[in-house]
Amino acid sequence: MAQENDSRFAIIATLLAFGLVGGISLLLWALTGRLDQAVQLQSNSGLALDEALPESVKSRVSMGGKTLFDTDSEEKEEGVEAIAQGNYANAITVFNTALSDNPNDPETFIYRSNARIGDEAALVIAVVAPAGDASAIGLEILRGAAQAQDDINRNGGIDGTPIRLVLVNDGNDPDTATTIAENLIADPLVLGVVGHYSSDVTLATAPIYAEGELVTITPVSTAVDLSGISPYLYRTVPTDSFAAAALSAYMLYYREDRNVSVFYDSASEPSSSLKEEFNSFVSAWGGDVMEEYDMSDDFSANDAVAEDDADILMLAASPDTLEAAAEVIQANNNTRPILGGDEIYNRYILEETGSDAQALTVAVPWHLLARDTDADFVESSRDLWKGDVSWRTATAYDAVVAIATGLAEDASREGLKTALDDSNFTVESATGPINFLPSGDRRQVDRLVQVEAGTRSGTGYDFVPFTLD
Repeated sequence: MAQENDSRFAIIATLLAFGLVGGISLLLWALTGRLDQAVQLQSNSGLALDEALPESVKSRVSMGGKTLFDTDSEEKEEGVEAIAQGNYANAITVFNTALSDNPNDPETFIYRSNARIGDEAALVIAVVAPAGDASAIGLEILRGAAQAQDDINRNGGIDGTPIRLVLVNDGNDPDTATTIAENLIADPLVLGVVGHYSSDVTLATAPIYAEGELVTITPVSTAVDLSGISPYLYRTVPTDSFAAAALSAYMLYYREDRNVSVFYDSASEPSSSLKEEFNSFVSAWGGDVMEEYDMSDDFSANDAVAEDDADILMLAASPDTLEAAAEVIQANNNTRPILGGDEIYNRYILEETGSDAQALTVAVPWHLLARDTDADFVESSRDLWKGDVSWRTATAYDAVVAIATGLAEDASREGLKTALDDSNFTVESATGPINFLPSGDRRQVDRLVQVEAGTRSGTGYDFVPFTLD
């Protein structure tokens, strides 16, 4: 009975969200139109990008000749130096040693895969993931890309040609990302791009990729404003409308709470997007948004929580306001339920808030313990990375698989876009079937997870799937 109720809840939330998203997406697609010029490409071991990049960002791009993420592994550094010198056999040997010491490092794993290709012809996909302050998220994305590359190449590549990944660290900064995007479109060897992380960065770069007719698939950007803004932008993650619908339905129809106060970041497009979508669903379905608190503006979590009278709280946090979100969770001290968007699905939240996190119910695109999860992917990812993976890893895996499937039809930029736009395009992947709406959005509903005491994350608390009683 629980599984039947879970399915009914998911279907209701999906239908409600599709009703809103579908019509808007189709209209935006009709307005934006399409670009169809062909770009014929060839692949080899070198990139024009290496020479074209300005010095300020050259250190942010690598196929193995430099590290982008901090490391204390001497073997990894030795392997990087070997690739830079073209000594691929030695690079593979020392990368094997580095991975035996730290099997959870996707950058090393990708560089080893690239070293195995050596100077052979390959199809190049760029993977843009942030290092620095957002490196934990960047590594989650790279794990999915690394696993997809390995699976594809072990199964013969694309018509016998392997995939080579070029890694790009945009620092999750729009200015840096736009410079990188301009150079990616200028390099004819780059056939597709996986990225970016933040919706703000994706919004800034989408027009550049459209002008250069280069397909981009973002595995993590969820802002509604991205729907239909570019005929070259796709995503393997549902939009904020699906998360907002799931959270609103849970609040109003499962808990039967009517009043909510929302905490958000006015400086963040994805945070504001989720807030607006959530508020719209709550109001449409008979609820009341009592207060809005801007966590980016002289914010006191203790004062806000103490003075607020809502039945339930909602955290539409951004990467920059995770600390403030954690303070809200701690100030609440488990006195009221707290809803959250996918940014709250973060190890930092579990580490900082401990038992207080048990008030959380969070909407995410995928969870490895959900009933509809692909067991083979869960098992293989756990075996590869020696631990559980996040939804960001699964949707990044999907993005690489989608690009590879499109390139199998025609290994060119134009061929990739034509394949993804085909109404019959579909491929089974980590999070289920991948197919795209005309707006580039993914046809998929969000799941709800909650926090309970456990040992999987190493923090003493774990995110686990929500199930109806």
